[in-house]
Amino acid sequence: MHIIQNNPYRTVGLLVGATAREQERQVKRLKQFIEAEQDPQDDFSFPTLGNLHRTLDKVNEAASKLNLDSDKMSSALFWFYKGNPITDEPAFDAIKEADLDQVINIWTKLTSNGEVSQRNASAYSNLGTLYLSGILEGTNTNEAILEQGISLKLKFLESDFIKDFKALATDETFKTTKKELQLLFLNQVQSEVEKSGTVTSNKFLDILTKQEFSAKEDFLKGFVQKPIEQIEKKIEESKSKRKANKANSIKAANSLLADTKESIKQLKSILGTTNIKYTSIADKLAMEFFACGRDYFMHFKDTDTDPSDYSMKLFKNAKSYAVGNIAKQQIDENIKDLQEWIDDKPERDKHKKVEEDLKFITSKLERFQNLSDTVSNAKDLVDSCKPKLANIKSILGSTDDFYLKLSSAVANNALGMLVTAVNTAQESIEVRIGDFTTLRSVVRSALSVSESIGSFDLVSSQRTHYSKNHTALKSIATQLGVSSSSYSSSSSSSSTSTHRPTTSSSSSSEEGIPDWLKWVGGIILFIILIKACN
Repeated sequence: MHIIQNNPYRTVGLLVGATAREQERQVKRLKQFIEAEQDPQDDFSFPTLGNLHRTLDKVNEAASKLNLDSDKMSSALFWFYKGNPITDEPAFDAIKEADLDQVINIWTKLTSNGEVSQRNASAYSNLGTLYLSGILEGTNTNEAILEQGISLKLKFLESDFIKDFKALATDETFKTTKKELQLLFLNQVQSEVEKSGTVTSNKFLDILTKQEFSAKEDFLKGFVQKPIEQIEKKIEESKSKRKANKANSIKAANSLLADTKESIKQLKSILGTTNIKYTSIADKLAMEFFACGRDYFMHFKDTDTDPSDYSMKLFKNAKSYAVGNIAKQQIDENIKDLQEWIDDKPERDKHKKVEEDLKFITSKLERFQNLSDTVSNAKDLVDSCKPKLANIKSILGSTDDFYLKLSSAVANNALGMLVTAVNTAQESIEVRIGDFTTLRSVVRSALSVSESIGSFDLVSSQRTHYSKNHTALKSIATQLGVSSSSYSSSSSSSSTSTHRPTTSSSSSSEEGIPDWLKWVGGIILFIILIKACN
């Protein structure tokens, strides 16, 4: 660590606890060596810790940082002191000789029982400094070395023997507490970790959560603000990517997950699920995962790409993060709706197969509403839609509700136009003057189309409606003398000669009722039935 490599105590070559007189004498001595361009001998700068280039300016600067008690304490936390002459002096000699195995052996034996005492307090602090210095890199991972150094230091700073250390490093007027010293130590370590980049902030946080010390809650609460801000930043980045191109919502969500997974996990372990800071950021994260899944689904749901698996995965991932009831409820509702959509896939696939036929029929019916009411237009609707309906029937089945309603809609529209066409023809001037030629032609053609409509699969109510209209139409055809053989032909000619009711009084039935009067009665019956059906 930089704070150890360039510690003011190291620069002046002294241990923590050196008196002002000792410091003054050492600084003077160093300046003489520097001016003589010679290396100082036999001090406590410990060359094995790394290269140390001392100049007059650096020595003066270091000395000035050891004048104020607050500065001295800040530096002392990351340097060595003699607390047990019997063990510490041999250890310091071993450091000077670069015999690190001997150093570690001496101090490790003293700290092996895990309890801090008067005898081993300095061993905890000094060994912690050695681990944090970085000279042990290569013997273990950076994370393991950092964790060992922090653990040793915090155990020392949590002990009651910290008061002896404070008295050694500062004047008796300097007041501080365990918590304050621990926070001072950890803030400096955090700064070093962030600058070096050899250990992630998340790993540093993970190390601290394993430790027990007085300032833990205070430090972690202050520490969590930065990861919260980072998570919020990643959420905003995800939103921007998602809104720019909804097709990339899954990629945005995957990036968000990768960037925040460890941070949110550690925040949860530090703050707990009831902490308002955690619940707030967790719900924000959950809702962004949900939004990614929702936008992806909406973008692809009407295409050949099935978005359900990816969206459901994101919905469930969002639910695992959500803490608040509102967020949970919204996600649960959408999970339910999406599951229903997934369950409906077989039906949706069947309907997709009839999509083109359905589009044709729908378009035909839309245009049909603006056509004039003629038998030929009704016939065209029936003839053009019939093969399309047959194809839909083969796929959905004859009892499918959607197919029956669609078939009934075509039939009802065509039948309605037939009724209007016949009514218009019977109210024409020709009929009023006794000329039934056109009316016979209309009825004949209408009956042919009606027969074709009768072959359609219809819902029950529409079948009843059709039957009444068809019966009425056949009745009037009989009155007009239009034979069944003539109107059942698919290509009946409008000029086909048929018996026309006569207005002559000499022509009458056995009951003495003129034929023309019977025919008029049939027309009235047809109109009555039509009105009743409509």
